[in-house]
This record gives sequence, C-alpha cells and structure tokens, in this order.
Amino acid sequence: MITIKEQSRDFSAVEQYLMTLDNGIISMKDVTDNTSIPVTGYIIFEDEKENGDVNEILSIITDTKEVYSCQSATFKRTVKDIAGIMKGEPFSVIKVSGKTKAGRDFINCTLDVNSVK
Repeated sequence: MITIKEQSRDFSAVEQYLMTLDNGIISMKDVTDNTSIPVTGYIIFEDEKENGDVNEILSIITDTKEVYSCQSATFKRTVKDIAGIMKGEPFSVIKVSGKTKAGRDFINCTLDVNSVK
C-alpha cells in the first residue's frame, strides 16, 4: 500500500502512478555520479509491503516524465532543502555518492547551479 506523506506540488493521477508504482522508476543508486537531473516535482511516500515492512521513498519527476527514486535520508533532506530555497523555480540536482568514514556507501545531491537563471 502506498501512502503519500509529502509532495512539492499537486500531481496528476498519471504522475502519481509514475512516481509510486511504475516499473520504469530509476533507482538513484544506479545513476552515474555527476548526472544532472531536472526536478519538476517530488513526492515522499511510504510503501508498505505485504510482510508489514514500511519504506519511506523519495521520487523525483522530470519534465520528460522520467522518475528517479531513493530511500536515502541524506538525499531526501538535500532535495527538500534545495526545493525550499528555490521556492517553486525550476532547478536540477547533480547526483553524487561516496563512502562514510565508517565505510558505508551513501548518495546525495547538490544544486546544479548551471540549471538556474
């Protein structure tokens, strides 16, 4: 079951489907570092599995209806922070990744300053 917790704007039913249930969603961990992704909106939702496990997921939709998603708390926080600063203006993020001091992989993003006017 899908429960939308937060969204950056109102989405059509088709956009909600693409961002939550579609098999074509691209996992952010599979995106090459330094890839620029245009953000036209995001949804944060909970996906409850049949066994009761619940995952909080961020999905980003682009102007061409491509959807990227992740569970990374750091990535989610950064996208929300950038969207808050941009106040509805279009922007892109650049996907980055690395390893923590403890050796764990992580993903994050930065504002693509070349995408804003």
